[in-house]
Amino acid sequence: MAVQYGSFNVDERYKASLLPNLFYKTWIMPGITCQDVQSDNNGGWFWHKLATTAIDGPGTPGRDFTDEATADTLVQAVYNNNYQKSKKIYGVQAAAVAFNVAEAQLAIATQEVAESKNMSGLACLIKEGTAAANTDDVTADNFQTVVLAVRKEVVKAKATATTVLCSPDFFAAMLEFAGSKYIPSTNEKILAAAAGGQVGEYLGMLWIECNALSTTGDVKYYDYAGTLQTVANVDLAKVDFIMYDYNAFGTGDNLTAARIVDSENFVGSKAQVEDNVAFRVLNPTAVRVKSHA
Repeated sequence: MAVQYGSFNVDERYKASLLPNLFYKTWIMPGITCQDVQSDNNGGWFWHKLATTAIDGPGTPGRDFTDEATADTLVQAVYNNNYQKSKKIYGVQAAAVAFNVAEAQLAIATQEVAESKNMSGLACLIKEGTAAANTDDVTADNFQTVVLAVRKEVVKAKATATTVLCSPDFFAAMLEFAGSKYIPSTNEKILAAAAGGQVGEYLGMLWIECNALSTTGDVKYYDYAGTLQTVANVDLAKVDFIMYDYNAFGTGDNLTAARIVDSENFVGSKAQVEDNVAFRVLNPTAVRVKSHA
């Protein structure tokens, strides 16, 4: 629509800069929120988990050993979650604007793939983790009681609570309760990986505001057996936080690629991104999913 000052048509121009698109914040950060499961030219990993039995109290001095055979179980993670995005850029389109369309589309495709990957990671944690016994609605008044109850579950399972992924509502309750005791992270590696998300220390754990827990859609991933698993939105919306030992959650990729290639079908190019990822909760007892009823 033309711009007029009175009865006079004035000139218009288009900005060469782009308005930012909004995406859920990245929470998957190897060595911080997950165990890094990078490929060494393979399609999956097996972890050995040695069998263990408790000693049934002490014996009396002067006795022989009772031998115990070595045994183990295997825990598998498979690179079977594939994410792709390909965007077409016709040459006539790119030639008619002031910004680099292909580079802009590649950046958008990268963010779209990363967002989907992070959503699948949430689905895996929720589906394969252990539901916390406490299902109270969380407020600033009962915040500490609820958090410590779930932490107690983790500790009683002989695990260590290192990380808390928080829904926006729960994170707000934490800030209201903790006040100055909450210490925002100054770790540049964490801040860069979290892409501007809120991350900080409180009660000896790393707290991460995971705004993906406010999504309105279902979230999905393929488990290690190749079965498509779905966490329905109605269940996702009930999740207040996930408290876990980050070593209990394994994820990584055996292929990640981003490229701009000339098209063989039209004059122009394609911006393409692909990521092939594995997800697995390696120890369900060390992952507690706190939901409200």
